Amino acid sequence: MMEENKNKFWKGFLIGAFCFFVIGALAVLGMTRFLERIAEKRNVPEVTTQAPVSTQAPETSPLPGTQPGAKEESTAPSTAIAPVTLPSTTEASATEPGPTETPTQIPESTQTITIDRTADAFLDELELVEKLINENQVLPYDMEEMHAKALQAYVEAAGGSWAEYENAKPDYGPGVTAIVAGRESEFLNRMGEIKDMVDQRLKPDAAKKKEIEVSTLKAFVAASGDVYSGYLTEEEWESTQMDSDGSYCGIGVQIMQDPETMESTVTNVFSNSPAKEAGMLTGDIFKKVDGMDVTQMPLDQTVTYVRGHEGEAVTITVFRPATNETLDITCIRRQVEVDTVSWRMLTDTIGYLELMEFDNVTIKQVRNALTDLQSKGMKKLVLDLRGNPGGLLNSVLSIADYFTKRGDLIFRMDYKGGEQYTEKAQENPVFEGDMVVLIDGGSASAAEVLTGILQDYKIATVMGQTSFGKGIVQSFYDSHDGSVVKLTIAHYYSPLGRDFHGTGIEPDIKGEDDVITEDKDELLEQAIEHLK
Repeated sequence: MMEENKNKFWKGFLIGAFCFFVIGALAVLGMTRFLERIAEKRNVPEVTTQAPVSTQAPETSPLPGTQPGAKEESTAPSTAIAPVTLPSTTEASATEPGPTETPTQIPESTQTITIDRTADAFLDELELVEKLINENQVLPYDMEEMHAKALQAYVEAAGGSWAEYENAKPDYGPGVTAIVAGRESEFLNRMGEIKDMVDQRLKPDAAKKKEIEVSTLKAFVAASGDVYSGYLTEEEWESTQMDSDGSYCGIGVQIMQDPETMESTVTNVFSNSPAKEAGMLTGDIFKKVDGMDVTQMPLDQTVTYVRGHEGEAVTITVFRPATNETLDITCIRRQVEVDTVSWRMLTDTIGYLELMEFDNVTIKQVRNALTDLQSKGMKKLVLDLRGNPGGLLNSVLSIADYFTKRGDLIFRMDYKGGEQYTEKAQENPVFEGDMVVLIDGGSASAAEVLTGILQDYKIATVMGQTSFGKGIVQSFYDSHDGSVVKLTIAHYYSPLGRDFHGTGIEPDIKGEDDVITEDKDELLEQAIEHLK
């Protein structure tokens, strides 16, 4: 019985010990899994005993207490989990490799980015202007030279040195390969690179960028060599439209620019104008506007600075050749209503009609003047075009109708590519008596068109000095954001095929007025004697 009980005791003990061992093993396994789950939830990488070898990842420093390539003896999972920091590829390894080991050479990673220039508004504008020039500009130009000037202008307008940018390339960052998309033009892609470099180095703000872009567009068109072409901002275009309408807020003068010297000279001072009251005279040459040098500035831009808000003062620095003086003349801007014509009777039978310019209002004003003069007994006419800088083509063609016979050829233009346009008189003449036309070096463009018509058909005797010599026609093309491109689109020829561009129209009889004798007009007196 005792032996039986003893056997039962040992059997129970062994069964209990076995169960305890099993329960303990399960507890250890459960704790291990529990720690692994905590590590996964914390998103911390588990430290392994041997790093995997990869040619794609940068080399890392060995863990403390180990040698490169050595294996950890323990296979138990670590219970102390620490984050691993990967050093930069440019940093040196913390431990030198062993004498029998050659380190793996891992190339730097590269990034490919696409530079898409198709949505760049400035490049769109530049592309449009180039297209307009190639399609319409009738005078010769060198587009490669224009490209070079535009690139240089962008850098210099931003305040940079062209020598530093001319052969440079943008730095888009280490390991970056840029792929330019969207532009076939080498010039436009290069301009895009110049823009990128200016942005990286000089960091212009939005207002400065706009200023740079406008300066570049102006320089691009100016590089064609045609002083009559230009890029006009919205404000400058509005000023030009005021000219055509016949009213504006300014000082009341007409100025003309010499295409060679770029000098802007006063050709007419309107009566009852701020300029007249301040003492400005015909022949004065503009030097500065409110201290700003305008001696080499395009005429459209100079006019924009002269005009302004009503009641504001503007100081014009002029050189007066007649007295060899440089003067500062201050005028108070006000609304100037331009009468583009003036007329009066000189004798019982000789009338006088002066045309200051050819605007929209001029057509009706000339007809009214002729009607009034004839009602007062005019049989002969002096038509004064001295100092007239020209104006609108439709205006001069309509006025030519007043003196020519219906069906007479009055105008011929040659466009780019050989296309021609002709215009014939549409009405019967309003006046058919003897005429004298007065011209001088300030008579240009539309004034020369009318003079050439009257001289070719022997309708009038031309007296005075050789005219300015502008026998080309400009037109305006809408661009983006209200800006406008003015281009020379055609060459003008008189009815008999005469080309006066660059040479001017020679008068039939020479003569001139002495500007110093303000109360006397010697050329007009000469015209009256001729008609008598």
